[in-house]
Amino acid sequence: MAEFKQWRNENRTYLKDVIPLDTPFNLKVEASSICNLKCIYCAHSKKDHGVYEGNMSLKLMDRILEQSKDFPHKFKVMEMFSFGESLCNPNLEKMICMAKGADVAEKINITTNGLLINKERADKLIASGVDIIRISLQGIDSEGYEKTCGVKVNFVNFIENLKYLYDNRGNTSVRMKIADIAIADIPDGQKRFEEIFGSIADSIFVEKIIPMYADMDYSTINNNIYDNAIHGRENIKQDEMHKVCNRPFYRLRVAADGKVTAACCDIPNDFYYGNIYEDTLVNIWNGEKRKALLMMQLQGKRFDHPICKTCMIPNDITTEADVLDPWAEEILMKLSPSY
Repeated sequence: MAEFKQWRNENRTYLKDVIPLDTPFNLKVEASSICNLKCIYCAHSKKDHGVYEGNMSLKLMDRILEQSKDFPHKFKVMEMFSFGESLCNPNLEKMICMAKGADVAEKINITTNGLLINKERADKLIASGVDIIRISLQGIDSEGYEKTCGVKVNFVNFIENLKYLYDNRGNTSVRMKIADIAIADIPDGQKRFEEIFGSIADSIFVEKIIPMYADMDYSTINNNIYDNAIHGRENIKQDEMHKVCNRPFYRLRVAADGKVTAACCDIPNDFYYGNIYEDTLVNIWNGEKRKALLMMQLQGKRFDHPICKTCMIPNDITTEADVLDPWAEEILMKLSPSY
């Protein structure tokens, strides 16, 4: 039976002790910004979300890997996922093989809704050497998927393909989570989720949906989403919004079209640093645009920003290691001694 466990590592490095980083802990590589679902809580459900839709080219992937070698250290993880469904890119497995060969990251992960996995694709993924396949589930039956995602799913085939992936996974870890809203109105929903997926995954989890996209009204989905978000998704007791968002301090994102951003969860409103075709990842990581964003956070000015001021993501933490508020002034001195 699968372990009931959240995706994120609970043994996390205390950010306050290592900032500023000379190398991102996490590099998000957007293999595809296309998605085959329109989940009601995701910006993909909006016709005009304002984000480029396309697949990353192998040429761009090669450029990313070459520039990644210039960082002093390996990334802790390279995530082959961002706004879209990674498996929409037919070259995903080749890209993972390229990343493995370049040896620029300790682990290579993907996140997928799993619907494009069949036996052939499962074999290719496992052969690529991907370390972790994280499958984000949206229902426990066909009706649930149609309600949450607006698509008809052959649920029997879906489970068969996921079982094949798990049974043949080799050294790859297969982890699954389901959105809490997908089982909220189902009697014994979590129990049924565990019964269906507990034997075909290494770990499973029920994740609270929190407001990620500023341009969406989550109250139409569930009135409690905004209220719950202030307390965070997982284990940390929180009564107010954090002033400092930890994400830009350790993450970097390369979009499918080459844009380099802060890797905000709110992709349509992500902070733009530059373009990999015009500058290097190292220069962008150490550049003035990123520094200005970090300074804004540390100076307590995020509530003056038109997007950041209403963002709930700074409270989406799993351990005290991610909290930066108490040490904001100390970290600010490290980034700008003349402050």
